[in-house]
Amino acid sequence: MKQNLKYLATYLPWLLVLLAFDLFTAVLLWLSDVRMFQVLILLYLLATILLFFILSFLLIRKERKKATAYKAFIANPKMDTELELLRLSSASEKESIEEIANALYQRQAEIGKLNSLLAEYEDYVEKWAHEIKLPLSLLSLLLDNQSDQLPKDTTFKLDYVKNQIQGNVSQILFYYRVKSEKNDFLFEDLDLQECIQDLLENFDPLLKEKKFTIQLENIQGICYTDQRSFEFILSQILANALKYSSDKPELSISMSKDKGRTSLIIRDNGCGVKACDLPHIFEKGFTGDSGDTRKKSTGMGLYLVKQLADALKIEITVKSEWTQGFEISLSILVNFSIKKID
Repeated sequence: MKQNLKYLATYLPWLLVLLAFDLFTAVLLWLSDVRMFQVLILLYLLATILLFFILSFLLIRKERKKATAYKAFIANPKMDTELELLRLSSASEKESIEEIANALYQRQAEIGKLNSLLAEYEDYVEKWAHEIKLPLSLLSLLLDNQSDQLPKDTTFKLDYVKNQIQGNVSQILFYYRVKSEKNDFLFEDLDLQECIQDLLENFDPLLKEKKFTIQLENIQGICYTDQRSFEFILSQILANALKYSSDKPELSISMSKDKGRTSLIIRDNGCGVKACDLPHIFEKGFTGDSGDTRKKSTGMGLYLVKQLADALKIEITVKSEWTQGFEISLSILVNFSIKKID
């Protein structure tokens, strides 16, 4: 109803002129013949009201069609929608519509070129990320087979560089993955015990270098999830524990069950996060005010963790106090049916 009144508001001056003319005609009829006026007054009023409603109906229908044509043209600027809009518009409106159409066509062409360039750039970055896996594999093979022939310090540095490059490449690939319209998740049963042990083995040189004390408690169960994404989530959490560790670093990984869900709890005693930063740690690019180390970070790790966790229906909660450590809990669905970790 309100929208119909808005449509009529455009023609209100002309409708008022029409009513004024009817009133003037009625006055003339009354002055010329009072008796005839009394006989025709009812018919006159009915004719006036009927004419007013017919005109209102036609004007509202026209404006509705025009509004629909505007929306169709804005949503999909092309010749067909433009011609339909011009057909429903007045002569005074057509020039403005043609100018708007030309501007939209020009912007549309520019956007098309930018989208093409962006697609090419994304394709290049994704190919580069996959190509770099070959030298990384060769480096891993070298460290696995000939580490005893290299100085211990050199082996550690090469392993550190390898892990850093792998982490950065994984972030690039998973960033494109979470931004993609099509998710290529492969859900399958994942043994949490094996997953965590494999992950700790990958980080073992760095954990030993920083002399981490590691405690595993009640790690058991099978979760139905995408293995690559879940391992990436855990690797980012462990990488943060390493990056922001204390002088005597400790890492605790435990599990607890509550209300039909099971939580995987990862806790460290590192620098932690300030209370003012805690609500924002999952925001894209957020580094916070928690020391110089955090200021050097990209702010992408936990952002990707949250994006992937949401896609996998994993609930995340965090707890932290500045200089007192950091705790993150992943609430997942687990089937407790396998052996406990030793």
